[in-house]
Amino acid sequence: MGVDEYLRTSFEGADCEFLDGEVVERNLGELPHSTAQVRLIYLLMLIAEKTGIRVQPEIRIQINPRRFRVADIAVWRAGNIGTRVPSVPPFLVIEILSAEDRMVRMQPKIQEYLSIGVEYVWLVDPQEGQALLYSQQAPAGRLDDILRTENPSLEIPLESVLSA
Repeated sequence: MGVDEYLRTSFEGADCEFLDGEVVERNLGELPHSTAQVRLIYLLMLIAEKTGIRVQPEIRIQINPRRFRVADIAVWRAGNIGTRVPSVPPFLVIEILSAEDRMVRMQPKIQEYLSIGVEYVWLVDPQEGQALLYSQQAPAGRLDDILRTENPSLEIPLESVLSA
């Protein structure tokens, strides 16, 4: 499959990533994944107008001309981000681990996001009740109980995302 065909294709179930000509399925989220995703979207939307952010779930992000990743949630600052597929990288990408996800498969994705200028990546693990925060300043990631960014300043307690 070529890039143009991928961009015109709607997949049954979760959207697929496109990695150097190969369509790669993503794990469908189960209840813990879905709950964390909905809560994060809700909490971000509550502050969207005040902070000037744009929140987009399940969106394709172009890494290079032959690689497209699909973020669980991506957040942009106010402004034009393009049409169909954003032409500018988000400042924040949030990935939520499903039961079948493995860190060894997530690390390249996180590094690709950082390589295109994404400033922050939050990796939330609902099963373990933990979050790893990556940034341009901390590309190796660090555990934290507060999901945060600067410019705009966002702070979301992990417990508000994971609480039942």
